[in-house]
Amino acid sequence: DIHPDIARGWRTTSRRSCCSWRRVKCDLNNKRVTGLFLGDLYPSGYSNTLPILNLTFLYPFEELQSLNLSMSSLGGWFDQTQGYKSHERFRHLEILDLSYNFFNRSVFLLLNEVVSLKTLFLGGNYIEGGFPVKELINLKNLELLDLKLNNISGHLPGKELTKLKKLKALDLSENLLSGSLQMTGKLEQLQELQVSQNRFIGEIPHCFSRFSKLRVLDLSSNHLSGKVPSFISNFKSMEYLSLHDNNFEGLFSLDLISELTELKVLKLSSKSSLLQVVETSVSSTGLKSQLRSLTLSNCNLSNIPGFLRYQKELRILDLSSNTLSGPVPTWLLKNNTKLQVLLLQNNSFNTLTLPRLHKLQFLDLSANNFNHQLPKDFGLMLPRLRHLNLSNNEFHGNMPSSVDTMEYFEFMDLSYNNFSGKLPRDLFTGCYSLKWLKLSHNSFTGPVVPRSSDVTSLMTLIMDNNMFTGKITNKLRNLRLLTVIDLSNNFLTGTIPRWLGGFFLDILRISNNRLHGVIPPSLFNIPYLWLLDLSGNLLSGTLPLRSDSDYGYILDLHNNNLTGSVPDTLWKGLVLLDLRNNRLSGNIPRFMSTPSIDVVLLRGNNLTGKIPKELCGLRTLRMLDLSHNMLSESIPSCLSNLSGDGGNDPDWYPANMFSNFMDVYTEVYYESLLVSERFGLDYSVDFRVQVEFAVKQRYDSYMRGTLNQMFGLDLSSNELSGEIPEELGDLKRVRSLNLSRNSLSGSIPGRFSNLKSIESLDVSFNKLHGAIPSQLTMLQSLVVFNVSYNNLSGVIPQGKQFNTFGENSYLGNVLLCGSPTNKSCGTTMSSGEKGEEEEDDKTGLIDVVVLWMSLGSTYVTVLIGFMVFMCFNSPWRRAWFCLVDALIDRIKYLLGVI
Repeated sequence: DIHPDIARGWRTTSRRSCCSWRRVKCDLNNKRVTGLFLGDLYPSGYSNTLPILNLTFLYPFEELQSLNLSMSSLGGWFDQTQGYKSHERFRHLEILDLSYNFFNRSVFLLLNEVVSLKTLFLGGNYIEGGFPVKELINLKNLELLDLKLNNISGHLPGKELTKLKKLKALDLSENLLSGSLQMTGKLEQLQELQVSQNRFIGEIPHCFSRFSKLRVLDLSSNHLSGKVPSFISNFKSMEYLSLHDNNFEGLFSLDLISELTELKVLKLSSKSSLLQVVETSVSSTGLKSQLRSLTLSNCNLSNIPGFLRYQKELRILDLSSNTLSGPVPTWLLKNNTKLQVLLLQNNSFNTLTLPRLHKLQFLDLSANNFNHQLPKDFGLMLPRLRHLNLSNNEFHGNMPSSVDTMEYFEFMDLSYNNFSGKLPRDLFTGCYSLKWLKLSHNSFTGPVVPRSSDVTSLMTLIMDNNMFTGKITNKLRNLRLLTVIDLSNNFLTGTIPRWLGGFFLDILRISNNRLHGVIPPSLFNIPYLWLLDLSGNLLSGTLPLRSDSDYGYILDLHNNNLTGSVPDTLWKGLVLLDLRNNRLSGNIPRFMSTPSIDVVLLRGNNLTGKIPKELCGLRTLRMLDLSHNMLSESIPSCLSNLSGDGGNDPDWYPANMFSNFMDVYTEVYYESLLVSERFGLDYSVDFRVQVEFAVKQRYDSYMRGTLNQMFGLDLSSNELSGEIPEELGDLKRVRSLNLSRNSLSGSIPGRFSNLKSIESLDVSFNKLHGAIPSQLTMLQSLVVFNVSYNNLSGVIPQGKQFNTFGENSYLGNVLLCGSPTNKSCGTTMSSGEKGEEEEDDKTGLIDVVVLWMSLGSTYVTVLIGFMVFMCFNSPWRRAWFCLVDALIDRIKYLLGVI
C-alpha cells in the first residue's frame, strides 16, 4: 500500500544496499539507517478509513534519528507487542515530523516518553483542548515545537513552558488561543515565537521585552490593539517581525527599528485604519539593516518613506491601502534590482513609468487613479512578470501588442478600466503560460479569441461586459483546459456550439448576448458544472434532458423563448433554478430527489396543474417563486416543511472548489527554524449569483451574503383555490409571503401570528372573508400588509406595526371599518345585534349578486330586441345603415387628411 513512487524506487534498487534507496538516510560508517523520510506515504483518496501505523514496522531501526511521516493521512498508531513502551526502541530519535495527519491528543502517550526528541512537528492535526503541558513535561531536550493549525484553545502558555529549558522555537499559529499575550514564564532562551491567526486581544505586554534573544516574532492576524510598544527597539537579534493584520492605533515611528541591524522582514498593518507610521531621523540616515521584505499596508502613509532610498536588497514591497499619490517612483524600482513583488493597490497613484525590471514577478496597481494608456513596450519592460493586476483604474486605449511576448504570464486582470480596441493577435499563443485572464467591464471589440493554439495553459477566461462581437468559433475550442468561461453582456451572435459540452467546465456564463437556436444537450451533461447561465438571449426550443449526477449546480435560463415542459431529470443536483419569463408549459415536475436545491424561480411561464407535494421535501429551499402561471387547486399544507435554512454554502460559493484554484509563489527569501518565507497568491473565482425576488411590493436583487438572509414564497397571480393552510403559519423564518391574485377562500389563518420574521404579507385580490386576526399585531417585523379586494369584515386591528398601514392595504373590503378607513364601526353591540349584523352582511352580499344578474339580463334582452328590429325592412333600418355609412366615410376622410 505504500506510495507508488517509493515502491518503484525501492524495487529497482532492491539488490543494492537500502542506503541508496530514495527517502532513506544511513550512517556512513556502520551503514545503519538513521533517517526515514516517508512523508506523503499514501496516495490521495487511498481509503475511506484512516490508516493506523503499526509501530513494529520501526523496530529494526534502532539507530533512527530522524523520522518523517507527514502528510500520510495517519489516524494513529499501535503496538501490539510492547504497547506504549515502544519508546524504548526510539532512544536515539531526535527529529519527528507527524504534521498534516489526523492525530489527536492520544499521540502524546508515546511521545512524552521519547526523551531524546529535539524537534517535534505536529502541525495540521486534530489536537484539541488546552496546551498539552503535562503531555510534554518529560521532553527536556526539546528545542523546536510546532503545533500550528490544530484546535488548541485557552491561554498562551507561559510558566508551563519553563520546564522546557532548551526550547528555542515555538509555533502555535492558526489555533483557537485567546485572551491576552501574557507569558509569565522565564523563556530567555526563546528565539522564535509564532502565534499568528489566533484570537488574542489587548496590547502587547511588557513581558515580551525580556525575550532579548528573539529572532522571529509573528503576532499577525489577531485582535491586538493599542500602540506598538517602543521596547521592540531592544530586539537586537530580530530578523523577522510580523505585526500586520491587527487593530493597532496611534503613532509608530520607524526610528524604533533603525538600530536593528539583523532585521530582514518587517510586516506592519492595522485593520482599524488608526495606525500612523511616521519617520524622523531615519528618513535621512536610513536603517542599519537591508530589508528583504517590507509591508506597511493601511498605515496612513501619504508619502513614500524616505529610508527606502537607502534600501537595495528588497524582494517584497507592500505599500498598499495608503494615501500615496503622484507618479510611481522609478527610483525605488531602479534601486532594488532584486525586487520580485510590488504591491501598490488602493492608493492614488496617477502616472506609471516603468524601467526595465528583470526580476519583477508580481505587480498590483489596482484601485488607483491611472488615466492614461499603457506604454507600447509594456511587455518588454517586464519580461519575467507572472502576475499583473491593473483593475479598477481608468487606463484607456488598446492593450499593447508587446503583451503577447510575456511568456511567463500566469495571471492578468485588467477589469474595470476603459480599454478598447481588439485584443493583440498573439495574446493566447505568445502568453502560453497564461492561466487566468480577466478583462471584464471594458470596451474591447472584435472576436473573443483572435488566434489560439493547442499549446495553452488558460483555465479561467472572464471577459464579460465588453463589446466583443462575432460567433463562438473553434478558436475558443483550442483552449481545452478552460474550467471557467464568462462571456456575458457582449454582442455575440450565432448559436451555442455543441463542442462546449466537451469541456470540463465549472462555470459557463454567456448571458445577455444575441445567441439564438436551441441549447445543445451536451451542456447539460458536463459532469462538474456548477453554474450554467444562458439568460437574456434568443434561445428557443425545449429544455434538454440532463444526465444523472449528484453534483450540485445553478441553472439560469430566464428571459429566453424556451417552450415545452420542464424535464424531471433537470432537478437532479440543482441548487438554484431560474427559468423566469419563458414560454414553458405543462405541469411542474415532481423534483425527483433534489435535497440540495435552495432557489426555484419559475415566474412568468404557462405552467398548469397543481403544486406538487414533492416540493415539501425540499427542506433547504429558501426561495420559491411560482407566480404568474396558471397553477390551480389548493396550496399544499406540507409547504410548512420548508425551513429556509439553505443546505449550501451561506455565501452561495462552492465550498472548496476554487480555493487554491491556482497559486503562484516566488522562491524562498527568508528561512529560520520555523519560517520558510516566500510570497504567494491563491486565486479563486468570485462569481456573483444574483436572484430577483418580490418583497415589499417590489423586486429586489439578492447576492452572496444577502441571499443567505432571505426566505420567501411567491404563489401570486395563479388560479389557486381553497383555504389558506393554517400550517403556513409555522414558517417562522419566512420574510415574504405573497398569495395575492388567486381565488383563495376562507379566512386569514390566526396562526400567521407565528410568522415572527415576516416583513411582507400580501393576500390581496382573493375571496377571503371574516375578520382580520387581531393576533397579527404581534408581528413586529411586518412592513407591508395588503388584504385589499377581498370580502373581509369587522374592525381593523390597531397597534404596533398596524398603526403604520394606510387605507390602500384594505381597499375593496366594503365591510371593514375603523382606522385607517373612513367608516365608523359604531358603538359596541350585543351578541344578538352582532348576529343580526352578520345576517345583514350576508343579505348585502346576496343583493350585490342580484344586482349583477339583473344588469346582465337587461343587456341580453336589449341586444336581442335590437337584432330582431334590424331583420325588418323599414325606413328606420335604412336610416340606420345610412348613418353608419356616413360615419365610415367621415372617418376615412379624417384619416386621409392626417
